[in-house]
Amino acid sequence: MMVKTIGLVGCGGWGKNILRDLLDLGCRVYVADISIDARRRALNQGALEVFSNVEELPYCDGYIVAVPIPDLAPVCAGLLKHKKPIFAEKTLCLSMEMADELEILGGNQYIFAMHKWHYHPGIEALRMVVQSGRIGQMKELFSIRHGWVDDFHGGDVFWTIAIHDLTIVKHILGYIPKVVVIANVIRDSQGLAVSLTAVIGKSPAAYLLVNTRHPEKVSGVTVHGEKGSAVLHNATDDHITVRDESGEENIQIDTTFPLYLEVKEFIQYLQGGIKPRCTFQDAKEITRSLLNLRKKALTL
Repeated sequence: MMVKTIGLVGCGGWGKNILRDLLDLGCRVYVADISIDARRRALNQGALEVFSNVEELPYCDGYIVAVPIPDLAPVCAGLLKHKKPIFAEKTLCLSMEMADELEILGGNQYIFAMHKWHYHPGIEALRMVVQSGRIGQMKELFSIRHGWVDDFHGGDVFWTIAIHDLTIVKHILGYIPKVVVIANVIRDSQGLAVSLTAVIGKSPAAYLLVNTRHPEKVSGVTVHGEKGSAVLHNATDDHITVRDESGEENIQIDTTFPLYLEVKEFIQYLQGGIKPRCTFQDAKEITRSLLNLRKKALTL
């Protein structure tokens, strides 16, 4: 396969991991970041050249955008002039108007979203268990995401954290329920939404338990059916556990980091492979669902 040249916009705490994976995949990478420390680190990691302004990036086969949430859509809008595939971190848009503007500029053809939970082998294994009928008709999904978050990257608990849980719901169910049954929000002393407990949908119902002021990091997902349940206890586990009427079984899963899997899929797409699994329209659906949840949660 021909080596691909990638323009990486943003090489901070998460972007440096993307750079690592791009280099592992044999890509030639140019980096743009306003931070001199990020640029220095990128060069030390192996970037070909670094720039302080995205406009200085050379023409590339594709672009990956990993900047703070409010900057994602504007950066993508500027890159669309190159008419090359763009892989953008979440949350791509903070409004449907913003999403519509990107679509007018060609986003539907060129932009894909980096929702890593679409690539997590454990979430895929849970989906397969549900589809197999082994636990009977699925009735409930619990997605728990607890930990301590200091940097919301310009968003809040919805934009920064809960979007992961909506992606998990989308991957397992195939859609995101529109009905918000229950929603409770905790705000910090500055008024920032830092915790969300919500139930969306009724049959099946998805329970979202997200807290960014928790002393321990927890990120488990459970599905309950009429005949049993299946669980991914922790995002780093090497198996899921299924318990049904015939007993309990641990099903081994791949432990490759989801970030590497999604970056690999994007590079394979540039080399003539299939499109990344989260298209621009999928990203719009997740944004629409998040806006709906956020509006209901902050008014209930």
